[in-house]
Amino acid sequence: MPSSAWNIDAVRSREAMTRVSAELGPTNDWRGVVVAHLDTGFTNHVVFNLATATPALRVADGINYMDPGVVEPRDPLNYSGGLGINPGHGTRTLGTLCGDLAGTYTGVCPTVPVVPYRVTNGVVLTGRTIVNVALAVMDAVDRNLADVISISLGVQSVFGNIKQMHALGRAVDHAYERGVIVVGAAGQTEDAPELVGFTVYPGRYSRSILVGGINSRRRVCFDYDDGRKYIDVWAPADDVPRPNSVFGLPEPFTDVSGVGDGTSYATVHVVGAAAMWLRMRGDELEASGYAGWQRVEAFRAMLRANKQALAGNDVPTKPTPRDTGILDCVALLDAKLPRLDTLKKAPLAEPQVD
Repeated sequence: MPSSAWNIDAVRSREAMTRVSAELGPTNDWRGVVVAHLDTGFTNHVVFNLATATPALRVADGINYMDPGVVEPRDPLNYSGGLGINPGHGTRTLGTLCGDLAGTYTGVCPTVPVVPYRVTNGVVLTGRTIVNVALAVMDAVDRNLADVISISLGVQSVFGNIKQMHALGRAVDHAYERGVIVVGAAGQTEDAPELVGFTVYPGRYSRSILVGGINSRRRVCFDYDDGRKYIDVWAPADDVPRPNSVFGLPEPFTDVSGVGDGTSYATVHVVGAAAMWLRMRGDELEASGYAGWQRVEAFRAMLRANKQALAGNDVPTKPTPRDTGILDCVALLDAKLPRLDTLKKAPLAEPQVD
């Protein structure tokens, strides 16, 4: 593992993954655990090993909601635009999650089965792309039987998107009732001053897991006002080593030298942790009667109870959060499950206009 991967050390994912790998055995048996990744899609990058017998992505199971007539959820990279348009964003977050190139780059949770979906050209969701996310969530739950859904995207304002937000809320409800863990980015709004202090949907829904960001000093690097109360856990979001793909360069892409910023990266750390947790604790969850939404709430409770302390806040005028902390993958695997009678069902996912 590259020594520069501070993010891996911060959440102790390599130690946790070592334990998981011992259970996977030579056949790499994830016992049905599947992650759905909703983003700009994938590209042919070496960290995904697409030309081998053990690719990191289940490409054939994904869907392209952006390009008419195109089935494969491949990011064409041949677009540009304004705020929030991010060609290659899917590759960067996917690689951070499950990339696996021995001696060069390893993501948070290598070998986990991941289904990529192409739902957008960028991280800011509006109109049609909100509906794309809703459709992809439904498909991931019903057809691909996903256990975890990764959404490093967000709706910054529900105004003007009410109809689409109802579709998104219904999709999150559907996932929640079936025990699927939806993990979303809290967002960062430095480019939209009128929205500073807000966290974004769908992560902000009470039935999702919302992830905030820290830097290598273990300090909060993106903070919020009232929106902070929705955050469940904090994870690396600043100078995170990640792969990259650029339109026009030869494929397969090979760049793993750059870094990325934003809660998009924090999100996939928690997604990887959820996959590990389900692989290691799945039998216990089933045997003990954790069904449907109780699986989601058990995971949320364990994130909040088995955290590492934040070292401070990079926003001088705001105090360090005390009720939440940094993701700890090892503690998550080691801790006891919360009692069923302590879990509370979250309210329906509906637009929270405030």
